[in-house]
Amino acid sequence: MLNIYTPKPWIINLGRLGRMAFIFDRATNGALWYPGGLAYRSNLKASLFHKGKYEGTMDLGSGLVTNVGATALANEAGVLAGVSGAPIHTLHLANWHATGTGTTAASVLDFALQTPSGFGGQNPVAGTQSWINTMAVPKYQTVATIAYTGSEAVTEWCLITGSALTVAAGTGTPFTAVTATTFTVTGTVTASSTTVQGLQQLLVLPNVTTTTMGQIQSNTTTVATLVNNGATGWWTRAAQTAGSPPTGTEAYTLRPIFWDHKVFAAINVVSGDSIQFTYQLTVSSGG
Repeated sequence: MLNIYTPKPWIINLGRLGRMAFIFDRATNGALWYPGGLAYRSNLKASLFHKGKYEGTMDLGSGLVTNVGATALANEAGVLAGVSGAPIHTLHLANWHATGTGTTAASVLDFALQTPSGFGGQNPVAGTQSWINTMAVPKYQTVATIAYTGSEAVTEWCLITGSALTVAAGTGTPFTAVTATTFTVTGTVTASSTTVQGLQQLLVLPNVTTTTMGQIQSNTTTVATLVNNGATGWWTRAAQTAGSPPTGTEAYTLRPIFWDHKVFAAINVVSGDSIQFTYQLTVSSGG
């Protein structure tokens, strides 16, 4: 059996000043303490099944909600589906689990797996969603089991908003025109609306001459508008600071929103093994 010890927080009583909690977690991935309470905190557990036999559960600690995920959540007020349409809320869509073999520490700048799995984990699996409703500490939970068809060391996991790591651009690529805040597609695509997702809440990545990307806020059948700061909707991939628009005829790919990312010590799998991932996002009141 796997037995991973997760240290409990220390509570220090400061008399009239109240109590302070120290939470032990990786500095880059851990939750922060605030006088008013924790605003958001994610947690990931992995249960290994070796050829169908339960081997144990590891508490992998907190994940790392990304910049693109936070931007999607903040921006969705203007693009949510109406009651007659399929829900396109960020957390509703963030239900697809995938894994890889990258070993670089997770970063808020991440927007894709470092090295997608070659034996099953590269195919996102839809989770079973639930909402654990306690009044003060509600939790969003999604649970998915990924089956593996070969031997590899699983070291990273992500939660994304779509059923593929790369979304087919179809007849939309390449660009036919680009501005600081929009791009025009080849042919036509499905327009977004309050009841149809279209291209909204997807990332657009030019393929060749640039190292920028954009996050799509809405689109007509031919023109997509990017989430922007009033001046530009193109951002560098490396630092996610304001970048230059790509060329007007460049090919591009689309990706789902990369909501949460976790890199951890290797979980070795062989053909016939599976890992059940349980992800929880806690939203505490009082922050």
